[in-house]
Amino acid sequence: MRRSAATWLRRVAPALVAVALLGAHAVPAAAVTTTPGDAAGNAYTRDSVRAATWNMCGEAGGEYASAPGYCPWRNGKTNTGQKDPAGNPIYEYLGPEKKMKGVAKLINERNLNAVMLQEVCAGTTAGDTAGSSHLDELAALLPDDWTFASAGVTRPDEPYEEPERSEVELIDQEGSDCRGPALTGTLSIAIAVKGQITWKTEKAFHTPVDAGLSMNSGSVLCVEVAGWESHLCTTHISNFDKDEQEGRLDQGKAKELYDQQIATTADVVKKFPSVVLGGDFNTGNRDRIQTLYSLMAECDQRSYLPGDAANETTKFNRTNETLADPNGPDAGGYESYDDTESKIDYLFSTGGFTGCDSATEYGDRTNYRLTAQPQCTMAAKNCVAGDEAYSDHTPVYGYTQGGPTLSWKLDGSADATSGGSGGHTGVRTGGADWAPAEHGGALLLDGSDDTVTQSGPAVNTAQSFTVSAWIKVDPLTTATSAVLSQDGERISGMILWYNATDSSWRFGMPRADADGWSVDQAVAPGAVKGEWTRLTGVYDAAAGTISLFVNGSKKATSAHTARWSASKSFVVGRDLVNGAHNAHFKGHVQRVEAFAYPMRDDQVASYAGSMTAPTGKKTALQGPEGELSQGCHVSLDEFGNDFGTTGSLTPTLTAKVRHPDPSKDVWAEFSLWDNTSSTQILTLGTPGSRSLTTVKGQGTVSLTVPALTPGHSYGWRVRTADQTTNDTPVSANCHFRAPAA
Repeated sequence: MRRSAATWLRRVAPALVAVALLGAHAVPAAAVTTTPGDAAGNAYTRDSVRAATWNMCGEAGGEYASAPGYCPWRNGKTNTGQKDPAGNPIYEYLGPEKKMKGVAKLINERNLNAVMLQEVCAGTTAGDTAGSSHLDELAALLPDDWTFASAGVTRPDEPYEEPERSEVELIDQEGSDCRGPALTGTLSIAIAVKGQITWKTEKAFHTPVDAGLSMNSGSVLCVEVAGWESHLCTTHISNFDKDEQEGRLDQGKAKELYDQQIATTADVVKKFPSVVLGGDFNTGNRDRIQTLYSLMAECDQRSYLPGDAANETTKFNRTNETLADPNGPDAGGYESYDDTESKIDYLFSTGGFTGCDSATEYGDRTNYRLTAQPQCTMAAKNCVAGDEAYSDHTPVYGYTQGGPTLSWKLDGSADATSGGSGGHTGVRTGGADWAPAEHGGALLLDGSDDTVTQSGPAVNTAQSFTVSAWIKVDPLTTATSAVLSQDGERISGMILWYNATDSSWRFGMPRADADGWSVDQAVAPGAVKGEWTRLTGVYDAAAGTISLFVNGSKKATSAHTARWSASKSFVVGRDLVNGAHNAHFKGHVQRVEAFAYPMRDDQVASYAGSMTAPTGKKTALQGPEGELSQGCHVSLDEFGNDFGTTGSLTPTLTAKVRHPDPSKDVWAEFSLWDNTSSTQILTLGTPGSRSLTTVKGQGTVSLTVPALTPGHSYGWRVRTADQTTNDTPVSANCHFRAPAA
């Protein structure tokens, strides 16, 4: 049904055109596989997506605990226990707000920057004078930097499936009206992000819309976010098995309809080099979604810490039956929610994950028996859900592998001691100074009291992480020198250092925050003083190992199973032993980085030894107001939508480039072609393709392109280059349209 867009669209920041760079716990059958994530070994160049998927069961089904498919706070109708003068129950309609408070709580507790929601209401139904939508309520609970997109879902009681509108819509206006006195808007799937959504697309499943069937007809919704290389997609797959079992569909038709939805979803996500997909897939049989497992890593298929369970419950079910004994203590009451559990909600990513969990505490496990709630009878219908019961589904959340949470160039520039997604900033202490002529600019430490310190931790030493630094030990020093560490109360929780006794590189983690020296160590002999060296330490908490890499090559591995969290200062230039500062570094240090996951061997090798494809958004190519970017990773034919439009016939293309060696000059080479006339304008490595500027080690470079033909569409890509090699990874293709004359 058509309706007007909600007034909360004010919360969706003005559209802009941007061109981007960039059943029960089932044991997996043998056919189910998953990629490790980031098969190309470059996921660490992307920002981490911290996302959750959650079916809120917000609109349909029974209003009371006796009804099939009941979910707490559904339709927002709650019995207050009071009655009006005529003796009728008095109700409150707090459901939309209650459910979205659960979403906001999850976001804050888990530090999420994206949520994918199913069975929610979005926008406003024309003619409604009361009620609210779930996305209205969520927008009111989150800061203004959150934006939203939705796609309508059609219930089987609609007489037809309404065609998509042609104009740009962040809030979809197709789909079924939400039901219930507390609700308004369109039944939808939705994505909310902490950032600016610049483009969205949806691909309809076109499953039957028939009042005789039990399931909805939906779509795959995908969005692009300014500054994010990864796209986000969500869906709600319908399972028609019940319709087939009860004779409403011919034999085999349910499987056919299900497989079509999975195939459509796979076709959509394959169009994005980097994507996070979440949703309700309505199956506990993972063989049925084998195609998705072959394309992406599924976050909860493995554990990330000792004791962390895999394949956890995401759905609580019950029988919806009254108790058998009519004279028993619970006569006339309802079954509790502890009958069966299943996993039917999934979170996938092309970039792999650093951690994942099903937040089962957010699911409804309320005891509705009369012994627990005497007022919960079929006559009174005054059952009260628990305070933390938001849905019969539980949210699945995970963090994708991404760029460094701490990234300090330590090169003497204005931002030498800041950078990374964690917002970490260091302060020089003692006489720490800059050596601008050393290896492209480096930090000079005197071995006495010089450090760069931030007041809090950069990694969780009880969980997996990676730390890395370029160093040059003073050739005249005879003392052990700690490159970096993170303080506990009595000893550093992790230390990367040069050991003077036997001229070795070492990465160690103490077994306890205590005095003395009980430290698990990975030792690489043959350390050379006076020579620039890249050291990388990796802790894999699930495997219980620490590893040391020298110039990208693994040199040593040791067991470390005594996990504890050192939660004080992250320090460059010393460690902490017996509560005292120790082993001050003498020499030069640069490009210190920390990651919130354990890099694989090939990732360390790639990060330490080869240039990466240019990443990071973005250049805003502003078009007429109301247009949305079609993204860096899609072309005109991919989704049937138009390109974003530049604001000039000579736009400037921008890329972030990075060399593994901070002392090297690096630039970008651009390729540009005319899609309309099939004309190649710039070719990688040819005159005119090189960026106007060169940077030392890493930075942002750009190129203003030759005059374009008005109204033509264009594609472009870019690669990093230096003086010695041009054989480097290339970015994804980007597309835009030149403005009309």
